[in-house]
Amino acid sequence: MLLFIKKNPLGSWYNLEKKGGSNLINFIKPVDFIFILAFTLLFVLDYFPNIPLADSIPKGVLIALILGLFIFSLIFKKDRDINNKEILQWQIFLTIYILLIMGILTILGGQSSSGIAFDNGVFWIVLLISLFDIYSQYKKFKRTEA
Repeated sequence: MLLFIKKNPLGSWYNLEKKGGSNLINFIKPVDFIFILAFTLLFVLDYFPNIPLADSIPKGVLIALILGLFIFSLIFKKDRDINNKEILQWQIFLTIYILLIMGILTILGGQSSSGIAFDNGVFWIVLLISLFDIYSQYKKFKRTEA
C-alpha cells in the first residue's frame, strides 16, 4: 500500500492518503498543532522545572495560549464540519499522546511538580473516565455508521 503526504487546501496540517484516494488521517490542523506544542511545553516545564527553557517561557503565557486556542476553537466550531469520527480520533490521539509524553518524561528522569504522574490515584481515575468516554463515543459512532 502506497501512502502519499500532501497539503490539504482546507488547512489541515497534513493529509495521508492511500493511492485510491481514501482518507487515513486528516485531523491535525494548525491550531491543533499549536495547542499540542503548548501542551507539550507545559508538561516539559512541569517535569523539569529547572531547565533554562523554564525562565524564557512563563507558564502563564502557555496556559493563556491554550485557553485562547480553546476559546477560539469554540467560537469557530460552528463554521467547521466536525463529525463523531473526528471527535473520537482526537480523543484517542490526545489520550495516547499524554500517556506517551508522561512516560517519556518519566523515563528521562523527570518528576511532575504538580502531581500529574503514574503513581497518582486521581490520574488513574481521570484516565478511566476518559477511556469510558472514548468507548461511549465509539459505540455512538458505530450506531450512527450502521
